[in-house]
Amino acid sequence: MLSMQTDEFLDAIQKGNLSKIDQLLATNPALASSKAKNGVSAILLALYYGHQDIAQAIAAKKGGLDIFEASVPGKLERLKNLIEQDRALVETYSPDGFTPVALATYLGQKSVTEYLIEKGANVNAIAKNATGFTALTGAVANNHVEISKILVKRGANVNHRYEGGVSPLMEACLNGNLELVNFLLENGADPSAKTKDEKTPLVRQREESW
Repeated sequence: MLSMQTDEFLDAIQKGNLSKIDQLLATNPALASSKAKNGVSAILLALYYGHQDIAQAIAAKKGGLDIFEASVPGKLERLKNLIEQDRALVETYSPDGFTPVALATYLGQKSVTEYLIEKGANVNAIAKNATGFTALTGAVANNHVEISKILVKRGANVNHRYEGGVSPLMEACLNGNLELVNFLLENGADPSAKTKDEKTPLVRQREESW
C-alpha cells in the first residue's frame, strides 16, 4: 500500500498536480520524505520538473531539509545551520551526482551560490554522473547571467567540456544569450573549440537557427 502511494505521489510530482500532492500529504505526511528510484528526494524531483509550488508544499510537510533540499529552493537559513554544524557538507554530492553549489546555480539561487562559495565550495567540481556538469555549465544552461559572472570571477573554468565536448560558450550561443557570450569571450572562452562532431560554437548556433 505504501509503495503504491509513493508511486502515486511521485507521479503527481512529475505531472505538476498540486491538488493531488496536497491530498496525499494530508492523508500521509510521511510521503514528503519519498525518494525516486535514483535516490533523489521528492523536493528535488519537484524542482527538477519546475514545480516550485509543489516543492514548497512538500518542504512544509517534511521539515529537516538536507543540504541539497535547502540549496535548490533557496532556504538560506536552513543551509547556514547545516553548514555551521558540518562544513564538509559543502563538498558532498547528491544521489544523482551534483554538488550543492551546482544545484543552486542550475536553479538560479544567487544568494545560496554566493554563500556556498564563501564557505569553500569548489566551483569546478564535476558532477559524478554522465552529464559532466559543473556549477558554471548549469548556470549557463539556464541563462543565469549574474550567477555565471559570479562563478567566473571566482575561478570557474570557462572552457570546461561536457556532454559530447560542449563548452559553456557553445551553450550560451545556442541559447542566443549575447550578454553571456560576450562575457565568456572576454574571460577567456575559446571560440574555436570544437565538439566531438567537429562543430564550433558558431556552427552549432547556425544549425539551431535553421
